[in-house]
Amino acid sequence: MAILKPDKEYTINSVNVKEYLLTKHNPNRIDMPTASMAGRIIGVTIHNTDWIATASGTTPAEQYTRATVNGNMNDVRVHYYVDNVCAWQNLPLTLSGWHAADGSGNGNRRTIAIECIMSSAYNATDRKSEDNAARLAASLLRQYGLGIDQLYTHTHWLNVRDGRSGSVDQLNTMHNSYKMCPLYILPHWAAFRAKVQAYLNQSQTTTKPSGSAATKLRYDWKRGQRVQLYKEKTQLFANESATTPAGYLPKGTYYIYDGKCCRNGRYRVTTKAEYCGKTPAGKYVTGYVSVDNFREV
Repeated sequence: MAILKPDKEYTINSVNVKEYLLTKHNPNRIDMPTASMAGRIIGVTIHNTDWIATASGTTPAEQYTRATVNGNMNDVRVHYYVDNVCAWQNLPLTLSGWHAADGSGNGNRRTIAIECIMSSAYNATDRKSEDNAARLAASLLRQYGLGIDQLYTHTHWLNVRDGRSGSVDQLNTMHNSYKMCPLYILPHWAAFRAKVQAYLNQSQTTTKPSGSAATKLRYDWKRGQRVQLYKEKTQLFANESATTPAGYLPKGTYYIYDGKCCRNGRYRVTTKAEYCGKTPAGKYVTGYVSVDNFREV
């Protein structure tokens, strides 16, 4: 099979992401997950896999994606493969993956899988791949209103599957005879976790594919800030997890109610500046709107 061409490209937290969804491209009819994660995402799971020989003009993340399309990755289906150059997105974030070896448990069914391509050498190339994975993980956690305690290792879900107990990070690093993963990151998991936290703390912008180079997603909107909804009709949700809109807002100016980024990258908005932060929220909040609809006024 020829080198794949992504359907979309965008940059998220300085990581070039190439979107090639297996739900759209499955010429070999490989088995695919079917469980929805829409409104159910609880975290990001980190994995490691080894460098792979690549064809001229491509990268390991594309090569792994192509291997998946060709049916050479057995039953592994992840959301992202990440190397030192870029990331390839294989699954929509509304679809569960097959990556945590916990069957229908929360690892497979409710977390986004990042497969970081690196080796035990931990040279400059490995560190760049790891940094890209950390940047992507931080962006996804922020997008879904999650924090550093929702960053998991593959081994975490194996320990949960096996009935072990402990804190999140105890389960993340606790030895499991089945598999220790991410193998190359686990020896310095605390440092990796701190790196993700540092990226979470940064003010973040995400350049999305669109006709305008100025289109950006922000996750640092403040209480009372005025925003423009630029679409003729913008989806309005009743809460942070709803998958079906409760209605639509017309194009115009609105205000950020409390500055809290909720799950699924949504903010509560209101129609007047004086309503911001007032209680009861049910009286003054118009609803929840995703950040990709906002433009700064």
